[in-house]
Amino acid sequence: MRRQTRTIAIFIGLMCLVRFSLGAVGYVAPGFLMLELGALPDENLQMPYVVRVWAIRDMVITVLVVIATPATIVPLLIGCIVIDSVDILTAVLSGQSGAYTASETISLTMTATLALIPETIALVLILRNRRLSTIRQV
Repeated sequence: MRRQTRTIAIFIGLMCLVRFSLGAVGYVAPGFLMLELGALPDENLQMPYVVRVWAIRDMVITVLVVIATPATIVPLLIGCIVIDSVDILTAVLSGQSGAYTASETISLTMTATLALIPETIALVLILRNRRLSTIRQV
């Protein structure tokens, strides 16, 4: 994230804030996060473990993005976009299979979308800035 424009840093910061804060809550209190997202822990006995695994993944990804250099930020953002897209698809497919109710599916989909939007905007802005700087050098 180092040496990015203020706008890009804001979008990356929003993504990191969403990703890390949800991850921290999910790791410390997986049952609470599940309730907040509409998934009942009593009906999903294995889910606190899964939530903690997801939480660790998101906290590590956030740290990697925060310490990223200009050379590594693009692949990391692409990885984040892929992860969040798969999370959205998984939530939708789980809802369609009956594993989650419609409200649970929407809740799970929205949490991934909250990270997907700013990271996608940041990636587009970074790529646009790189293209513009390449054009200026020519």
